[in-house]
Amino acid sequence: MKIIKLDAIDSTNSYMKRLLTKGSLDDLTVVVSKHQTKGKGRNDNLWENEASLNLAFSIYKKFNNFNINDKFMLNVISSLSVFQLLKENNLKKISIKWPNDIMTVNGKISGILIENSVKGKLIYESVIGVGINVNQKKFDKLPNATSLLMETGSEFSLDSLVSRLAVIFCKKFLQFEKNKEDLLKKYNNQLYLKNIDSNFIGLDNKKFSGKIVSVNKSGEMTIKKNNKQEINYSEDEINLLA
Repeated sequence: MKIIKLDAIDSTNSYMKRLLTKGSLDDLTVVVSKHQTKGKGRNDNLWENEASLNLAFSIYKKFNNFNINDKFMLNVISSLSVFQLLKENNLKKISIKWPNDIMTVNGKISGILIENSVKGKLIYESVIGVGINVNQKKFDKLPNATSLLMETGSEFSLDSLVSRLAVIFCKKFLQFEKNKEDLLKKYNNQLYLKNIDSNFIGLDNKKFSGKIVSVNKSGEMTIKKNNKQEINYSEDEINLLA
């Protein structure tokens, strides 16, 4: 496993994609930077981070026969990898917010951005970016963010976290090849606000209440509304209101 360490970069995902334009990369190559000047989150959101305090990590994965219908399983693999890393470092009450944010009782601690390259019905490579708030003490622009330091009172070695996360990712990809149904079950077992009355907003901007039941292998969330009707929603059809 190759780990490329940088002092500063616009984003680790962007850097890795630039490397790919210049030639092939070894499977499971990792890029990590002490600082991201333009760290990216989902939906083009910026990831706030202070230099040398947080984990900015991207991993490259090559596939031989990964059907695009299994695309959501990359969220499952990535979420469970980060979840395991945080559990190993004394975070107890954490959960996975659909599709791939990691939450503590005090707020969001990690986000994931997955960028796939597709040919026909196959994904042939993916760049998976992970941001974890580690040693930062406050987030002026993100009041709902938290960090490992804020949650545990302890500082952490970024190098140790990087090495361990890379190993966990490798194992999760192997598990996917053997039993993807088991991975999805584990994802659902850790689902944020599962079976709890919650508020949502749909594409029509109308709010409604319901309970999260589960997420299926296509990435659709099943919500049981107050009238007991269960409806599946894709990620772009609904938002969970804080």
